[in-house]
Amino acid sequence: MRVNQWYNKLHRLWRQPRFTLIGLGLLAVCLMFVMTSSRLSSNLMRSTLPNSKKFYEDKVTLRFVVPNGEAAQWQSLIDEFETIHPNLDIDLVNLRDQNAIKPQDPRAVKQQYIDSFTSEIPPYDLVFMDIIWVPEFAEKGWIRELDMKITDPELKEFLSDDINGGIYQEKLYRMPVRSDIGWLYYRTDLLKDAGLKPPETFEELIDISQKLQAQGLRWGYLWQGRQAEALVTVFVEVLRGYGGFWIDLKTLDVGLDRPEAIAAVQFLRNTMFSQNPISPTTLTTYREDETLNLFLDGNAAFLRNWSYVLPKANLDDSDIRNKIGVKPMVHASGYTSGGCQGGWGLGIAEKTQHPKEAWEAVKFFTSEAAQRKLFLASGDGLPTRRKLFKDSQLVKRYSHYPAILDLLKKQKSDPVVSRPAIPQYAEATCTLQKYLHTALTQKENPDIKGKMQTAARETKLLLKTNSMLNEKDCSSNNPIHQGQLFR
Repeated sequence: MRVNQWYNKLHRLWRQPRFTLIGLGLLAVCLMFVMTSSRLSSNLMRSTLPNSKKFYEDKVTLRFVVPNGEAAQWQSLIDEFETIHPNLDIDLVNLRDQNAIKPQDPRAVKQQYIDSFTSEIPPYDLVFMDIIWVPEFAEKGWIRELDMKITDPELKEFLSDDINGGIYQEKLYRMPVRSDIGWLYYRTDLLKDAGLKPPETFEELIDISQKLQAQGLRWGYLWQGRQAEALVTVFVEVLRGYGGFWIDLKTLDVGLDRPEAIAAVQFLRNTMFSQNPISPTTLTTYREDETLNLFLDGNAAFLRNWSYVLPKANLDDSDIRNKIGVKPMVHASGYTSGGCQGGWGLGIAEKTQHPKEAWEAVKFFTSEAAQRKLFLASGDGLPTRRKLFKDSQLVKRYSHYPAILDLLKKQKSDPVVSRPAIPQYAEATCTLQKYLHTALTQKENPDIKGKMQTAARETKLLLKTNSMLNEKDCSSNNPIHQGQLFR
């Protein structure tokens, strides 16, 4: 029988109903066999490949951004987190590629977050924030309350002021990663050679500085006077030393026009404009790094700055290695001093689609092990967990840690000065910077009292109207636009 005859016969049989049903049944069996084989093959690959986490169908990516100078320090922590949580990825946008977002200062970081909060599809799940941003972000509903009560015993493992900096209206919004405090640094060798003890009061600071300058030292005391947040941190420390306050959070009273505030401004002016000045007038243009460089070059006896100074001063190539002491800021007789509270921490964006996964990341990055690893990589700032100040690995590298913790414990009153935790902080600091800087730079007839009265009046109006501006709304002359470091 020819081929075409066989074909025609089979075709007639296939068209009969009973053979059609048999064919469809065989086809279904074949398809089920293929699908099962494919699934088994996929599972086998998943279990045998070393990097099997890439095959998770429910993998979640969490994104955030940090000041670019510290981005590299996060890489090893991110790798460890992703190993422990194979279903989670961390996208630190600074590290993506050469074209990634790389904000150079905290102001730029804050603007990145603000832009994301107001976008339809927010790019960030985690929020790495300065301590002074918390009230504004929480009030505007940009960050969510964390899944931990402020009474949780775990929070007692942290420095209390760092925890308080993450609380707004009795709710916790930020867990601390890195702390910071303003300190007074001094040259132990110069004081020892002159037979002098570290100062406790403003008067003693001036007296010792002038004595050392008479022996040939260029300057006595360095501080940050540029119209920027650094100036505010210096001022609130001096203001505390005179017994004054900026804004009373309980009453919303403003103390910028009171005698204590006038005395604080006058002290800072006197360091530059007295008959025997102990500070250069150029300080009104200086930031933290510029005053630090002057100090490291051996040009001054005293420096007000943040916690990163001592590790830098004790580097192997430093001319003043092992010649630096640290103490709280000086104060007026009858009062106590305090260092300005700074620091950074992690919160969770309100619009994140992955709040549970974001909370896992926050807990990991603020854990004792993660902070130890972070501070072994960089000495910028201080740990936020108490145990780490006496951790053997960290103390081996930062021998001053135990002394710092003791200083915080031993001072009778609160050794930390917090800037007012108000949602309108961005505008309040702009107002203070403007009038304070003018009072410090106007050599003839500065009218300190008049300027501080105006600052107080405008701040009171701000609090009454509940106005809130972002940094970009401050005057263009305000150095929040000039790369100023926040702490």
